[in-house]
Amino acid sequence: MILLLSLGNGSRGDDGVGLAIGRALVSRLPPGSHQVVEAVQLVPEHAEQAARADAVVFLDAAVSGPPGEVHANQVTSRAPRAALLHALTPEEILGLARTSYGQAPQGLLVTVAGKDFSFVERLSPEAEAALPEAVEKAHSWLAPYLVR
Repeated sequence: MILLLSLGNGSRGDDGVGLAIGRALVSRLPPGSHQVVEAVQLVPEHAEQAARADAVVFLDAAVSGPPGEVHANQVTSRAPRAALLHALTPEEILGLARTSYGQAPQGLLVTVAGKDFSFVERLSPEAEAALPEAVEKAHSWLAPYLVR
């Protein structure tokens, strides 16, 4: 099973790009192959869901970089900070999955650099234009998990 952790706030402009990537990516995945979780931020409870998955794709906005720039990077698990905060990093979610549940799946972080994070319920033209590339990067990485 593939876990898509689509992150962001759809009422904050480009902060909602992770949600948009997840919604677009789902249409390219076989039925029953995935679980989608939409959240404003990563919290410790996501580690349990991650531990049950074969692969996790974290989808989020980036606040740095040229607007619309897409990055896809492998996520390596690491131990969470000593004091667990409300918001964790993808690496910490996988690390918490490993220490708490005995296993951590492979992970990918796909981000799109945003331009407008104001209180609007739409993506900037740059973020909107980056959606196909972000979806393609995630889908390509997931290909080996889709043939099982």
